[in-house]
Amino acid sequence: MEVQMKPKEYIKHHYSEPKEKLDLNEKPKDKGNFRWWSDKSVKLKMYDAGRNIEMKQGNYRKDIIRQAGWEDAGEFLKWEAHYIKPESLNNGKGLQLYQLVNPDWNNTFKEDLYLQYKRLIPMKSIITPQDKKDLTTADILLLTMVEESINEGRTKEELKKILYAKINAIPEDVLTKSDKDFRKAQIRKLLSNIRESPESMYDLSDKIQNALEVEK
Repeated sequence: MEVQMKPKEYIKHHYSEPKEKLDLNEKPKDKGNFRWWSDKSVKLKMYDAGRNIEMKQGNYRKDIIRQAGWEDAGEFLKWEAHYIKPESLNNGKGLQLYQLVNPDWNNTFKEDLYLQYKRLIPMKSIITPQDKKDLTTADILLLTMVEESINEGRTKEELKKILYAKINAIPEDVLTKSDKDFRKAQIRKLLSNIRESPESMYDLSDKIQNALEVEK
């Protein structure tokens, strides 16, 4: 799929919910360009396809891939599902070789590729204020905390409770009750100004769906 940003931006902004029981794997040498998630049945890979082609393919193969739509200057991301237990697609029964080229099964594979992607969650971002006065160092720190908390499944209200608990834990000979109340009021004010984006800019759902439809 051709994407608008560097593929690594999409890769690092995806995670899975604990209920999916997917293990996240990545190697430092890939520098954020390749990441995979796995469980006992499947291995899900997301990587920079353009970089992979540049590093692993010769000129002859590159020409073939260009004819299929790849452009040297573009940003291309690839999403793959590798089945450790392909029988999971067939009610526990092993797949036969002829099924792999059956058009009906091809649709099954496409549908499952999309469903496997939906096991991941594209991170949402916080709308950055456009007024300089709303971007103090404290604002930026809290913006970062809220964005990380939301993407870990916590609400702003839950983050506020965590910050309140931290304030309450400070001894009163350091911060008096009025000091603590003042800081809590500051946190409430800062949090009230933070707005979450309605959709994730990293969501690949439509792109994957469109790519699969083109392949029909």
